[in-house]
Amino acid sequence: MQKGSNMEIPELQGTLPPKCRQDLDMIKTSIRKVLAGSKPDAAISADSFRNVFLTGGTGLIGRFWLKELLQQKEDLIVHCLIRADNDEMAYNRIKDAMIEADIWDDDHSGRIKAICGDITLERFGLSRNVFDNLCSQIDAVYHLAADVALIASYDKIREVNARSMTSILELCLQNRLKHLFYASTLGVFPAYFFGFAKEYSGHFISDSQKPDIDEMKRKFPISIVGYLWSKLVSEQAIRYAQSSTMPATIFRLPKTHMASNGYNHAYDIDCRIFGAALELKIVPPGLSPHLYNEPADILARICTAISFNPQKGYPIYHCSNPNPEFEELKYSDFGINFREVSYEEFKHACQTRGSDSPLYSYWPLLDYLQPYIFTNQSINDGQPISDKAIRTDCRFDLRWPPLVINHNRTYNWICHNPEQWPWEVPEPQLNTGPLLERAAEHATNLQIPYETAFPEWMENAVHQQIKAFKSASKENLPSQRFSSNAYLISRNLLKNAELAYELKRFPEISNEEILKPVFIIGINRTGTTLLHRLMSRGQRFWAPLRYEMNDPVLLDGNYRDVAWTNHDPRRKYFKSISDAIGLQERLSGLHDVDPDEPEEDFYLLNLAFTSWIFTVVNQVPDYADWIMNTGSGEAYRHHRRILQHFSWQRKQKSPHDQRNWLLKMPFHLKELPTLVETYPDAVFIQTHRSPDSFMGSWFSFIERMRTIFGDELSRFDIGREQLAFMSDMLNQAMAMRKLSPELDNRFMDIHYKDLVKDPIQTVHKIYNNFEWELDDQSLARMQTWLTRQERARKKESRHRYDINDYGISSDDIFKAFDPYLKFATQRGLFSS
Repeated sequence: MQKGSNMEIPELQGTLPPKCRQDLDMIKTSIRKVLAGSKPDAAISADSFRNVFLTGGTGLIGRFWLKELLQQKEDLIVHCLIRADNDEMAYNRIKDAMIEADIWDDDHSGRIKAICGDITLERFGLSRNVFDNLCSQIDAVYHLAADVALIASYDKIREVNARSMTSILELCLQNRLKHLFYASTLGVFPAYFFGFAKEYSGHFISDSQKPDIDEMKRKFPISIVGYLWSKLVSEQAIRYAQSSTMPATIFRLPKTHMASNGYNHAYDIDCRIFGAALELKIVPPGLSPHLYNEPADILARICTAISFNPQKGYPIYHCSNPNPEFEELKYSDFGINFREVSYEEFKHACQTRGSDSPLYSYWPLLDYLQPYIFTNQSINDGQPISDKAIRTDCRFDLRWPPLVINHNRTYNWICHNPEQWPWEVPEPQLNTGPLLERAAEHATNLQIPYETAFPEWMENAVHQQIKAFKSASKENLPSQRFSSNAYLISRNLLKNAELAYELKRFPEISNEEILKPVFIIGINRTGTTLLHRLMSRGQRFWAPLRYEMNDPVLLDGNYRDVAWTNHDPRRKYFKSISDAIGLQERLSGLHDVDPDEPEEDFYLLNLAFTSWIFTVVNQVPDYADWIMNTGSGEAYRHHRRILQHFSWQRKQKSPHDQRNWLLKMPFHLKELPTLVETYPDAVFIQTHRSPDSFMGSWFSFIERMRTIFGDELSRFDIGREQLAFMSDMLNQAMAMRKLSPELDNRFMDIHYKDLVKDPIQTVHKIYNNFEWELDDQSLARMQTWLTRQERARKKESRHRYDINDYGISSDDIFKAFDPYLKFATQRGLFSS
């Protein structure tokens, strides 16, 4: 395929229905009439567009397409054809549509030229003079306008969707050839339209796939599904116009009803089904968060970028995200609990609501789709559609937001824009029963007994976490947090079932030895991340990565070839989540987020639902009291069992490898006696820094984290709460060390200033202290990493904070940490 050539739209095999042929012949006649005049000048290069013509600019995709046109090309003028009484009203319709979707930018307003007109009228209802001026001025046409009613006869929509091509093509062919970019639909493929279900299971749509007219006739009666036929007529009209060498591109778009910022087209059929389910608290089989999750703004960004690429090499682009989600999700994972009923029962319940039901008058469409859509087939296999063309010609990385992000943003948008959501607003519930039922279903699918996956101690921990959160939420936490917390709890339950599944398949995991693990246990903001990541370069250590602690099991068991590579689905999922929420930017200057770096192991304790980090991210005093009274023994034993899985997994790649685990978490200080008991041969590295140097940074970090999670706690409250928590943690840990002199030879103390002054020398001291051999290769890797980090640090913005902003003084800090300071001074870490 030669890049940059005007690739021809393929001719279809078979005969269109008579009315479609009639309209196509009419459009062809119009094209010949235009071309009978003077020969048009050649089209300009796609990277030289200055004036473009857009239809459908107030539609769901159209408004985002307009935004992308203006954003991707800063000198572009976009002439928008809008139905209105005058140009001013047309402009206001555009502005209102973009404001509604929260994408209006005043800086772009001067480059939007609104034109009142109608695509169904000759020359859009414009005067000859105005139309001729457009023919001379416009470089490209983006034709998005359409009647998108899925259940409508061809007769009803032919004027808008098919015959309107006469004026569109006249504009493209007169005076000078214009590039034409046409928004069609993947629905012309019955396999896509019916969700690849039943007889379409196993079908694949390639980049060069042509619609099968005979199959369409069998599945799409023209008197019922005219929309799809109208798109096919327009595609073939464009193909005919290409005889003039007019450059044309067709984008076959997927069904969508939402954008990645959460905006939803509430009157879309999918939103109506969801609205009906919310109203009745029941769902038909197959209703899933996985349905149709390609955001309109991402589709617009892809298509716009391709349109500006002068080297694009395909005539048709199938715009879809073919990749399966990392995990199969259900509404119950988000605290939205429906009772599943038959399609007939769901329909009857809706119909008893009469015209008040969101689905009133939509049953012909739903009855038509029911045999395919409302089934319990797998919803996590992805879509068998090639995306090679869009990946080849879209000049930026394609990043589809993960389903969980789409769902979260949609829910937030609905909550914040109730005037745009006419249906019942979701009210997520955080209840132990439904979450455990969901987890039990997953365990059953894996053939794991419930009590094996979720022992009694874990059940109780889940109950305590939910109880404490709900109690705190009454005053301190926004209700939207129920959904995100339900998701986190559900996800951790599912991961425990998968751990039990892996252990059942490979019982030898329980024989793995965890030999002399190393724990870095300095308090937060004392250089623990620097030391952890630096030492992890040593060949004697294994260190757990963030994404594997979030997802400790690869269900396909391919640890030899896939795990810990760029192809690891766990890594891809974590990176897509962190990129989508801008995690690195949010924590800039506070903590470096890198999928390939080791991270704190509190994620393993999260899997036991007994973790002090939960009390840091949330203000949940009841939960803190429960941990204090119950202890963390079960959680730490679970922590050790997971490390056995990690050791076994690594040996699948390197069977003869045996290393020490290098772990790091400041909150181990809170459970130091339990940590020592669980790992009786472990050694500990504790970093130290004057509390007045790290508490301000910690206050700021907590404020940032609470903001991310939606907590409205004041700065003064954060100051008091965290000063008490951190000082108690450090003071109690030092009291334990003071009372346990027999542990002294297993501890090494490092001062922060020594670590940052000479990290490599600090590593030498640690190795010498524990009588480890530091090989040249490990040392070289450490030095390389350190050099790279030092360069990166120079580009980072400084993290600025002031303890006074949190109502805390230096005297308050020194007083609170007095026991710790006395201990550290006696050890020579601070001067008296």
